[in-house]
Formats: sequence, C-alpha cells, structure tokens
Amino acid sequence: MLASRLCAEQHDVVLVDRDPVALEQVEAQMDLLTIQGDAADPSILEVAGIGRTDLVVALTDQESVNILACSLAHISGVPRKVARVSSNAYTGANGNFDLRELGIDLIINQQHECAKELFNILRIPGAQEAVGLLEDRVLCVGVQIPTDCPLLAGALKESPYHEILSTIRFVAYMRGGKLKIPRGETAFAIGDIVYLVGDPEKVRAFLKFLLPGEEGYSRVVIAGGGQLGLQLARRLEKDSQFNVTLLESEAERADYCSEELERTLILHGSSLDQDMMAELGINGQTSFVAVTGDDENNIMSCLVAEKLGAHFTISRVDKATYQPIIDSLALVDRVISPHSSLINSIYHFVRGSSVMGDRILQKIPGEVVDFLIGEEHKWNGKKVMNIKLPKGCLLSMILRDTNLIVATGDLKLETGDRILLYGLPKAIRRIEDLLS
Repeated sequence: MLASRLCAEQHDVVLVDRDPVALEQVEAQMDLLTIQGDAADPSILEVAGIGRTDLVVALTDQESVNILACSLAHISGVPRKVARVSSNAYTGANGNFDLRELGIDLIINQQHECAKELFNILRIPGAQEAVGLLEDRVLCVGVQIPTDCPLLAGALKESPYHEILSTIRFVAYMRGGKLKIPRGETAFAIGDIVYLVGDPEKVRAFLKFLLPGEEGYSRVVIAGGGQLGLQLARRLEKDSQFNVTLLESEAERADYCSEELERTLILHGSSLDQDMMAELGINGQTSFVAVTGDDENNIMSCLVAEKLGAHFTISRVDKATYQPIIDSLALVDRVISPHSSLINSIYHFVRGSSVMGDRILQKIPGEVVDFLIGEEHKWNGKKVMNIKLPKGCLLSMILRDTNLIVATGDLKLETGDRILLYGLPKAIRRIEDLLS
C-alpha cells in the first residue's frame, strides 16, 4: 500500500523483499525497482542505492531487521529513517532502549496505531470515522446527517446556531457520491457524510447537538485477543463509560489476556459460534469489533452480531480488495486496516520536514495535512482570507502555542503556527512546495 501511494505520487521507489513471488506481483502493478534480498544486508542496501536515498522505511515482520536496516541507513547518511517495531521493550513506556540513539527518527507500532484509531471511533457515538491530529489535540470526525439533524433548516450562514457552529470547522462532505467543500451557502441534506474538525471535547459536544438521537456505546464486544484486540481493550477499560468483553478462540491466549487486563471480561470461544454469540447478550447498546487475523471470519462475525442487534459493527480487513465490496454491500458499519493506520502514521515523513502529520480519510477522498509555518514561509503574516488555495483545499484549524483556533478569514498566520489543511489529492500535489 505504501509503495503504491508513493508511485502514484511519482516518487522514485526501491522495494527490497526476500520473497521473489511478492516482488513479481508488485512489479506487474507498479513502476518501481525491486531487489530480492535481506534489507539488513549491507551489500543489498548498497545495490538499492542507500547512499542516494532520502527516506528509508523498514516495515518487515522482523523488528530486528527493521532496526538494523535503519541503523545502516543512518551510517550511510540517509536523512530520515522509519522502523516498524512491535516489542514493548522498545515502544512501551517502560522501555529501556531509545532507538533514536541508533539514528531512527520514527518508531511505529502498527497495532498501537490501529487500536488508537478504533478507540477514537468508539468514543465518538455516531462517528463513521474519527482520527486524532496535532498529537490528538484535534479530532477529525465523519458523520452521516440524520433525519432529525438541527442543521437541516437552511444554509449554514443563516443558521441560528452560530455559537456552537463556531466551535468546530466543517472541511468536506459527500452527497450522491460527489465530494463538496462546505461554504456559508451550504445547506446539508439527509444522508450527507460530513467531516469536521475541532478540539475533542468540543467535537463531542457538537455531535450531541448534531445527532440528537444518537446514544453512546455502553458496551463493546471485541472478537480476537491478538495484539490489536488486547491493545484496544487496554484503552477501552481505562474509560469508565465502557463495559468491555473480549472473546478469544485459543485458551492459552485467553488466559494471557486475562492476566494483562483488569476490567475486561475474557471469554474463551469463537465469534462464529452463534450460540456463544447469542449468550453474549448483544443488543442496541453494543458495539461489536472483530479484529482477528482472518478477514472472512471478521466480516461473518460482524454480520452475526448485527443480526443479534448490535448497534455498530467494525471489522478488521487486511485485504485492500475487500473494502470497496464491503462498502458497496454495506456489510459492516466500518472497516479498519492496520496497514492504513501504519501508512497514516508515517506518510508525513514523505512530505518534508515541515509536515508534522498526514492522514488519509476513509469515507471521502483526500487527506488532512498538519504542517508548520516557518519564518520564511510564503503564508507567514497573511490573513487566511488572502491565501490563495487551489480548488479542493481548505484551512481548518490552527495550533498556536497551546491554543487551538478555528481558521476564520481574518486570522493572521504567524511563525510557529501549525496548520491543518484538508485537500484532495490533486490539490495537495499543487501545493507540495508550500508544505515542504
């Protein structure tokens, strides 16, 4: 997925892998150079042109290979290095080793990133998507406009709810399969998928107003006690609003999860066992999350949970080809991909040193970019209303020191501001020089 996106944006990509069959498949689909071999082998890295490389991203399943590859890249003078590492010895709060001392700029734990994304969705009732930005100081949330939404009365600029509207910023909406950028004249319609950003507490307050019939999830059932399910349960049980149940098919793993978790109810059983699922007492207050390593089992168990009355279903799906099928058939409410979470966490390194974050959105095309205004930046000292942006771009929020500010027209940008900008892929490419 990462190589595909890089190629689509016309970067020069070299892909190293031990599996010749996988490399043949990639070569048939993308315009890039492939090299068969061990990414931690200095001779292989030399063949790959390590000395002329701007960024090394090591994402193999072996963290020792990833760490060594990035360390060798550091010795070779590569400016930016990213390693996928899962061990808590390196990534946990009590880790004794700081891999930055080996020259690694960013350590990514794929399961942690995906669990964070799942947690954001579950804690925002009614959200079809929820991602943290600006180190989680801001939430970007996508919701569908219901029949009882108070904003259906007319254009946004004529709304009597100006005070609460000023606490958030609408960035985009989908209607009839077409993406639109909200303006003052915009009037939302039933079924529109609307994306907005703001301070997490203000977003939650706004969604209570926007979705008056939506109730929170008092109970979450997780199918799958692997690393992702365990990390999600850890996050959820720290929030008193959630009553968490974890279902794990392997007895030994279920025992391990029981030792690791405090408030979560652990059950040994399969989410494909309809009798077991019925005994869970799934109802309209239940959110069901299937995160086993089997895509088909996840989708099927979500269908069973929905039949039993689950209010909201989320399925982990690793195969990218499945997602459009799932969306078109509305099989589950939300699909989550650890691969997408991983790419979202690292892609800002591709954009340049001024870009602090980059998030691809799932339900609408485009992405949200978090970038820093330097002293020499073209926009420094300009008012938002005087900044010329290509069609399909919108400035949404500003982080100034510790203060979050909605990007209104008369706001003047300053050195050190961090800007959240939403843009379609074509629009982002037109302003890449301003982001880097």
